[in-house]
Amino acid sequence: MVTCERCHRKFSSYSALLQHYKEKHSNVTDLSQIKRNAIAESETNSLVRAEMQHRGPSRTKLAVFLILVVIAASVSAYAALRPQETIGSNLSAGSVAPDFTLQDVAGGRFTLSDYRGKSNVLLFFNEGLSCQPCLQQIQDFDKLNVQLTGMGVLVVSVTSDSIGQLQSWMGASGPKYGKVLSDPSLEAFNLYHPIGTGGSMMTHTFILINKAGMVVWRQDFGPNNMYVDNAEILAAVTRALGT
Repeated sequence: MVTCERCHRKFSSYSALLQHYKEKHSNVTDLSQIKRNAIAESETNSLVRAEMQHRGPSRTKLAVFLILVVIAASVSAYAALRPQETIGSNLSAGSVAPDFTLQDVAGGRFTLSDYRGKSNVLLFFNEGLSCQPCLQQIQDFDKLNVQLTGMGVLVVSVTSDSIGQLQSWMGASGPKYGKVLSDPSLEAFNLYHPIGTGGSMMTHTFILINKAGMVVWRQDFGPNNMYVDNAEILAAVTRALGT
Protein backbone atom coordinates (compact mmCIF):
# COMPACT_ATOMS: atom_id res chain seq x y z
CA MET A 1 0.00 0.00 0.00
CA VAL A 2 1.16 3.58 -0.81
CA THR A 3 -0.25 6.84 0.54
CA CYS A 4 -1.13 10.16 -1.09
CA GLU A 5 0.91 12.87 0.60
CA ARG A 6 -1.86 15.41 0.02
CA CYS A 7 -5.06 13.70 1.09
CA HIS A 8 -3.57 10.63 2.78
CA ARG A 9 -5.67 8.16 0.80
CA LYS A 10 -4.10 4.75 0.37
CA PHE A 11 -3.61 2.96 -2.94
CA SER A 12 -2.56 -0.56 -3.80
CA SER A 13 -0.06 0.39 -6.54
CA TYR A 14 2.15 3.22 -7.78
CA SER A 15 0.14 3.54 -10.99
CA ALA A 16 -3.08 4.02 -9.05
CA LEU A 17 -1.40 6.66 -6.92
CA LEU A 18 -0.05 8.55 -9.95
CA GLN A 19 -3.46 8.43 -11.63
CA HIS A 20 -4.94 9.86 -8.44
CA TYR A 21 -2.46 12.74 -8.52
CA LYS A 22 -3.29 13.50 -12.15
CA GLU A 23 -7.01 13.57 -11.41
CA LYS A 24 -7.12 15.19 -7.98
CA HIS A 25 -3.85 17.04 -7.61
CA SER A 26 -3.11 18.17 -11.15
CA ASN A 27 -1.16 21.15 -9.85
CA VAL A 28 1.62 18.84 -8.70
CA THR A 29 4.27 18.83 -11.41
CA ASP A 30 7.05 16.67 -9.91
CA LEU A 31 5.41 13.26 -10.14
CA SER A 32 8.81 11.58 -10.17
CA GLN A 33 9.39 12.68 -6.59
CA ILE A 34 5.96 11.40 -5.67
CA LYS A 35 6.87 8.03 -7.14
CA ARG A 36 10.19 7.92 -5.28
CA ASN A 37 8.41 8.69 -2.02
CA ALA A 38 5.82 6.00 -2.71
CA ILE A 39 8.52 3.45 -3.47
CA ALA A 40 10.35 4.34 -0.23
CA GLU A 41 7.11 3.98 1.75
CA SER A 42 6.38 0.61 0.15
CA GLU A 43 9.87 -0.66 0.91
CA THR A 44 9.52 0.46 4.52
CA ASN A 45 6.20 -1.35 4.83
CA SER A 46 7.77 -4.48 3.37
CA LEU A 47 10.58 -4.32 5.92
CA VAL A 48 8.08 -3.92 8.73
CA ARG A 49 6.07 -6.93 7.53
CA ALA A 50 9.22 -9.01 7.20
CA GLU A 51 10.27 -8.07 10.72
CA MET A 52 6.85 -9.01 12.07
CA GLN A 53 6.98 -12.34 10.28
CA HIS A 54 10.45 -12.91 11.69
CA ARG A 55 9.25 -12.15 15.17
CA GLY A 56 6.17 -14.32 14.87
CA PRO A 57 7.86 -17.70 15.47
CA SER A 58 9.93 -16.16 18.27
CA ARG A 59 6.78 -15.05 20.02
CA THR A 60 5.31 -18.49 19.54
CA LYS A 61 8.42 -20.05 21.00
CA LEU A 62 8.24 -17.63 23.92
CA ALA A 63 4.60 -18.54 24.54
CA VAL A 64 5.41 -22.26 24.46
CA PHE A 65 8.33 -21.70 26.83
CA LEU A 66 6.12 -19.82 29.30
CA ILE A 67 3.52 -22.58 29.16
CA LEU A 68 6.20 -25.18 29.89
CA VAL A 69 7.45 -23.09 32.81
CA VAL A 70 3.92 -22.93 34.27
CA ILE A 71 3.47 -26.69 33.85
CA ALA A 72 6.84 -27.40 35.47
CA ALA A 73 5.97 -25.11 38.38
CA SER A 74 2.61 -26.85 38.83
CA VAL A 75 4.25 -30.28 38.84
CA SER A 76 6.84 -29.10 41.37
CA ALA A 77 4.13 -27.65 43.59
CA TYR A 78 2.16 -30.90 43.45
CA ALA A 79 5.26 -32.92 44.27
CA ALA A 80 6.01 -30.64 47.20
CA LEU A 81 2.48 -30.77 48.62
CA ARG A 82 1.48 -34.39 48.07
CA PRO A 83 2.24 -36.92 50.86
CA GLN A 84 5.75 -38.28 50.54
CA GLU A 85 6.77 -41.85 51.23
CA THR A 86 9.25 -41.57 54.09
CA ILE A 87 11.48 -44.52 54.88
CA GLY A 88 13.47 -44.88 58.08
CA SER A 89 13.45 -43.32 61.52
CA ASN A 90 11.57 -40.21 60.25
CA LEU A 91 8.51 -42.33 59.43
CA SER A 92 5.74 -40.81 61.51
CA ALA A 93 2.07 -39.83 61.40
CA GLY A 94 1.26 -38.23 58.06
CA SER A 95 3.75 -40.33 56.08
CA VAL A 96 2.81 -42.72 53.31
CA ALA A 97 3.40 -46.26 54.55
CA PRO A 98 6.09 -48.07 52.51
CA ASP A 99 4.82 -51.25 50.92
CA PHE A 100 6.34 -54.67 51.60
CA THR A 101 5.61 -58.37 51.14
CA LEU A 102 6.50 -61.00 53.75
CA GLN A 103 5.71 -64.63 54.41
CA ASP A 104 2.75 -65.20 56.69
CA VAL A 105 3.29 -67.89 59.34
CA ALA A 106 -0.23 -69.21 58.66
CA GLY A 107 0.66 -69.74 54.98
CA GLY A 108 0.85 -67.59 51.90
CA ARG A 109 2.33 -64.12 51.67
CA PHE A 110 1.21 -60.81 53.11
CA THR A 111 1.43 -57.61 51.01
CA LEU A 112 0.57 -54.40 52.81
CA SER A 113 -0.83 -52.60 49.76
CA ASP A 114 -3.42 -55.37 49.28
CA TYR A 115 -5.31 -53.90 52.25
CA ARG A 116 -5.43 -50.35 50.94
CA GLY A 117 -9.03 -49.21 50.74
CA LYS A 118 -10.14 -52.34 52.62
CA SER A 119 -8.73 -52.33 56.14
CA ASN A 120 -6.68 -50.39 58.64
CA VAL A 121 -3.49 -52.25 59.60
CA LEU A 122 -1.76 -52.14 62.99
CA LEU A 123 1.87 -53.23 62.57
CA PHE A 124 3.64 -54.49 65.67
CA PHE A 125 7.42 -54.76 65.25
CA ASN A 126 9.03 -56.83 68.01
CA GLU A 127 11.85 -59.17 68.90
CA GLY A 128 9.68 -62.23 68.64
CA LEU A 129 10.80 -65.52 70.17
CA SER A 130 13.69 -63.96 72.11
CA CYS A 131 11.33 -61.63 73.96
CA GLN A 132 8.71 -63.10 76.26
CA PRO A 133 6.86 -59.77 76.77
CA CYS A 134 6.64 -59.46 72.97
CA LEU A 135 5.10 -62.91 72.63
CA GLN A 136 2.68 -62.10 75.43
CA GLN A 137 1.73 -58.90 73.63
CA ILE A 138 0.99 -60.82 70.40
CA GLN A 139 -1.15 -63.32 72.30
CA ASP A 140 -3.04 -60.61 74.18
CA PHE A 141 -4.05 -58.88 70.98
CA ASP A 142 -6.66 -61.63 70.75
CA LYS A 143 -8.46 -59.99 73.66
CA LEU A 144 -8.93 -56.86 71.53
CA ASN A 145 -10.18 -58.72 68.49
CA VAL A 146 -13.82 -57.69 68.86
CA GLN A 147 -13.03 -53.99 69.35
CA LEU A 148 -10.34 -53.81 66.66
CA THR A 149 -12.41 -55.75 64.15
CA GLY A 150 -15.27 -53.34 64.80
CA MET A 151 -12.95 -50.48 63.82
CA GLY A 152 -11.75 -52.32 60.74
CA VAL A 153 -8.26 -52.91 62.15
CA LEU A 154 -6.11 -55.93 61.29
CA VAL A 155 -3.23 -56.67 63.69
CA VAL A 156 -0.01 -57.75 61.98
CA SER A 157 3.00 -58.73 64.12
CA VAL A 158 6.43 -58.68 62.44
CA THR A 159 9.50 -60.44 63.84
CA SER A 160 12.91 -61.37 62.45
CA ASP A 161 12.50 -65.05 63.41
CA SER A 162 12.57 -67.71 60.71
CA ILE A 163 9.30 -69.05 59.39
CA GLY A 164 10.02 -72.52 60.80
CA GLN A 165 10.64 -71.25 64.33
CA LEU A 166 7.53 -69.08 64.28
CA GLN A 167 5.34 -71.91 62.98
CA SER A 168 6.42 -74.12 65.88
CA TRP A 169 5.50 -71.41 68.36
CA MET A 170 2.23 -70.61 66.58
CA GLY A 171 1.23 -74.26 66.71
CA ALA A 172 1.76 -74.38 70.47
CA SER A 173 0.64 -70.99 71.76
CA GLY A 174 0.26 -68.48 68.94
CA PRO A 175 -2.66 -66.04 68.55
CA LYS A 176 -5.94 -67.07 66.96
CA TYR A 177 -6.51 -63.71 65.26
CA GLY A 178 -4.35 -61.30 63.35
CA LYS A 179 -1.26 -62.24 61.39
CA VAL A 180 2.34 -63.04 62.30
CA LEU A 181 4.99 -62.38 59.65
CA SER A 182 8.54 -63.62 59.31
CA ASP A 183 11.12 -61.00 58.29
CA PRO A 184 14.55 -62.70 58.56
CA SER A 185 16.07 -60.41 55.89
CA LEU A 186 14.79 -57.35 57.83
CA GLU A 187 13.01 -55.97 54.76
CA ALA A 188 10.13 -54.38 56.66
CA PHE A 189 12.30 -53.54 59.68
CA ASN A 190 14.62 -51.47 57.48
CA LEU A 191 11.66 -49.67 55.89
CA TYR A 192 9.98 -48.72 59.16
CA HIS A 193 13.05 -48.59 61.41
CA PRO A 194 11.55 -49.49 64.79
CA ILE A 195 13.59 -49.03 67.97
CA GLY A 196 16.93 -50.78 67.74
CA THR A 197 18.52 -51.98 64.55
CA GLY A 198 16.15 -54.24 62.65
CA GLY A 199 14.98 -56.82 65.13
CA SER A 200 17.76 -56.32 67.65
CA MET A 201 17.35 -55.76 71.39
CA MET A 202 14.69 -53.30 72.57
CA THR A 203 12.58 -53.35 69.42
CA HIS A 204 8.93 -52.75 70.29
CA THR A 205 7.07 -50.44 67.90
CA PHE A 206 3.41 -49.92 66.95
CA ILE A 207 2.52 -48.32 63.62
CA LEU A 208 -1.12 -47.82 62.60
CA ILE A 209 -1.84 -47.43 58.88
CA ASN A 210 -5.28 -46.31 57.74
CA LYS A 211 -7.21 -47.51 54.70
CA ALA A 212 -5.70 -44.74 52.59
CA GLY A 213 -2.23 -46.15 53.24
CA MET A 214 -1.17 -43.33 55.56
CA VAL A 215 0.55 -43.68 58.92
CA VAL A 216 -1.83 -42.21 61.51
CA TRP A 217 -0.11 -43.33 64.71
CA ARG A 218 3.35 -44.50 65.68
CA GLN A 219 4.68 -45.32 69.13
CA ASP A 220 8.07 -46.80 70.09
CA PHE A 221 8.51 -48.53 73.44
CA GLY A 222 11.37 -49.96 75.47
CA PRO A 223 13.42 -50.98 77.31
CA ASN A 224 11.49 -50.41 80.53
CA ASN A 225 8.01 -50.90 79.06
CA MET A 226 8.36 -53.81 76.65
CA TYR A 227 4.75 -54.75 77.27
CA VAL A 228 1.95 -52.24 76.69
CA ASP A 229 -1.44 -52.62 78.30
CA ASN A 230 -4.24 -53.41 75.87
CA ALA A 231 -6.29 -50.48 77.13
CA GLU A 232 -3.50 -48.06 76.16
CA ILE A 233 -3.23 -49.54 72.68
CA LEU A 234 -6.99 -49.47 72.14
CA ALA A 235 -7.22 -45.85 73.29
CA ALA A 236 -4.41 -44.79 70.95
CA VAL A 237 -5.93 -46.58 67.96
CA THR A 238 -9.36 -45.09 68.69
CA ARG A 239 -7.93 -41.57 68.84
CA ALA A 240 -5.90 -42.02 65.67
CA LEU A 241 -8.87 -43.27 63.65
CA GLY A 242 -11.26 -40.79 65.17
CA THR A 243 -13.72 -43.48 66.22
